Amino acid sequence: MDNLERGQGENLVVVYQAPDEFIANMIKGFLEDDGIPVVLESRMAAMYDGALKMGEGYWGDVVVPEQYAERSKKLIEEYHSQTVDEDLDDKEGSNE
Repeated sequence: MDNLERGQGENLVVVYQAPDEFIANMIKGFLEDDGIPVVLESRMAAMYDGALKMGEGYWGDVVVPEQYAERSKKLIEEYHSQTVDEDLDDKEGSNE
């Protein structure tokens, strides 16, 4: 099974590997706002306080039913392109 196709069953697909819990919840929120059911699968274990994040390289997976995967990936890509554009605008504005 491909690493990005695991999930909790029911044809769930990983559409994003979140660097931290805050970003995971942001992504989850805007996907749910678009009517997409979302599950977060943390890779963290409380007793190791972030050690697993260092090993995995990310906080956890954002998982959706297979029929929503393509739409979810497009929404996430659009979100990232908007945040990059906003960051660039902020930097340009501070240089003036």
